[in-house]
Amino acid sequence: MKLKKNDQIELVCTDLSDQGFGIGHLDGMTIFVSDLLPGEKAKVRIIKTNKSWAIGKTVERLTESPDRVQPVCEKADACGGCSLMHLAYPAQLERKEKQLKDLFGRVDEQIQVLPPIGMDQPLHYRNKAQFPIGVIDGKSVGGFYRPRTNTIVPIRTCAIQSDKINEIYQWMLDHLSTVQAQSLRHLLVRHSFKTGEVLVVLIGPENLGFESLAKALKKDHPEVAGVIWNKNERNDNVILGEEYEVLEGKDSLHEKCLDLDIDLHFKSFFQVNPAQMEKLYTCALDLASLQPEDRVIELYSGTGTIGLLASRKAREVIGVEIVPEAVENAKANARANHIENAQFVCMDASEFAARNSSAADVVMVDPPRKGMSEQGIRDIVRLSPRKIVYISCNPRTLARDLGLFKADGYRCNVIQPVDMFPYTSGMECVALLEKEISTKS
Repeated sequence: MKLKKNDQIELVCTDLSDQGFGIGHLDGMTIFVSDLLPGEKAKVRIIKTNKSWAIGKTVERLTESPDRVQPVCEKADACGGCSLMHLAYPAQLERKEKQLKDLFGRVDEQIQVLPPIGMDQPLHYRNKAQFPIGVIDGKSVGGFYRPRTNTIVPIRTCAIQSDKINEIYQWMLDHLSTVQAQSLRHLLVRHSFKTGEVLVVLIGPENLGFESLAKALKKDHPEVAGVIWNKNERNDNVILGEEYEVLEGKDSLHEKCLDLDIDLHFKSFFQVNPAQMEKLYTCALDLASLQPEDRVIELYSGTGTIGLLASRKAREVIGVEIVPEAVENAKANARANHIENAQFVCMDASEFAARNSSAADVVMVDPPRKGMSEQGIRDIVRLSPRKIVYISCNPRTLARDLGLFKADGYRCNVIQPVDMFPYTSGMECVALLEKEISTKS
């Protein structure tokens, strides 16, 4: 049977994809279906076909998994941001663990994938939101994009954002004129759970009287440390532009991580789940097992948080980051925490590794979703560290890179997953790689 668009079939779901789609099989074809869980049988309408796979939509569920729950967000099916909102949280962790074991087992069957570290309270955990803004039916709206489109799904509250972010976001929707909303691309809101401070960034091609809006927001919400207008005229998916103007307050907020005081610039990278971040970094440092004489190089160092934590145990830390504001943040954070054995340089991580002539005892790396380049991996190997601690928000690129490191003599023995993104398909992992001892005589 060759499936065609709009065909209706009965399908039993046997697994979940790493994007949260139910997986079923029919006549040699793999069929991906949203909102379908393993063990469920459903009537499915085919909406797209390929030679070996198809995408379907659930028309009617004929059986229901005991792990199915009612989503706490009424827009969960339309927004697509929380692809596992219909799956009970313990079952989410079980599925993610299985997927990670399958994925990394194909790289090296000896890799030990530990059970994921989950959350006791897995809602309202995010400290940063980027809401697309627009006008629909003459009203200012915000929300998130429908999957694979630039169509805004309007929402008033998000179940995984902090309550304070939702509060500030709703205020902005109620006070933005339609002219202002039409001119905006995104509204960015950052919230420190520990200090209570908030940053608000209005992103768009033109400042249309945002000064008075910023003043009113600051008056109604004194916890707002700064309101910034960020100019972005690009026609791509890059959210932040280069130019910005502080309308009220400052361009950074006071944050804390473990025992560090952090000055966090609005452009700087910071983990979006502060509770799990502390578990993630503690795990990374435990795996590194730093010694007092160790020289540590941290690549993609952001505001320097993990490097500064490492400096408490190592002789020297060098952090490398390409975003200038983040490097200045990191330097200021070192001074604020009275740390003298950590320095930070503004440079592309691969370029730094290629230029650096001094060996490192431990390299710590936390790259973007695309992972490491092959050249970057070779450059790290050239530093000949005893250990590499690789923090990744994308298990697929991590698996790819572990294979490349293995070919160059660095083997991963253990991976600790940390669930930074409950109710989504995402998972953060900390991998420990160690240099293999050559047995050649």
